[in-house]
Amino acid sequence: MIRIDLLPREIADKGKGTDWVILSFGVLMISALLGAAAYSLNRRNYNKDITKKRLWSAELAQIKKKVDRVTELDNQKNFLNAKKNIVVQLLQGRILYPILMEHIFEILPSDIWISDLGMTEGENKSIIVEIKSESLSMASVANWLQTLESKTDRFSGVDLSAIDIKNAAENSKLETYSFTLKFTYRPPVRS
Repeated sequence: MIRIDLLPREIADKGKGTDWVILSFGVLMISALLGAAAYSLNRRNYNKDITKKRLWSAELAQIKKKVDRVTELDNQKNFLNAKKNIVVQLLQGRILYPILMEHIFEILPSDIWISDLGMTEGENKSIIVEIKSESLSMASVANWLQTLESKTDRFSGVDLSAIDIKNAAENSKLETYSFTLKFTYRPPVRS
């Protein structure tokens, strides 16, 4: 079969260009729709991320407030512990000297009296004691010296100076013995 085209060529060629225009317009529309869909999807994901960021920022702000509060409480605790330690040390130091005097007078013989007492703090909370004393007998001096040296848990480094003999009055035969005694006192350990 033979086909005869009775239309002139210009009219037949006239409709062929519109197909390409419609096709390109269709491709352009599909590309625009896909681009718009991708844009809206990306925009929605972006908005979700912004919302998550705001929520996380709010949570982070709350956590920071809690951390700051914990830090503040730790600082207060450390400050109060430091104050407590100072008070405890002051109380221990305040009690230390009466305990020292108690320990000295427990072992002090009855015929020895103290004329001067000097104390300085040494290492490890020890106290260096210098006592100027007078006695009515040499036996009391020896007894006191022996007692100090026997209590090594409290007293150490006992040192006796030269003993001076004094007459109480020119007419009496009563003699007193003057001496200086140095030692280191270690306080009892408290828990």
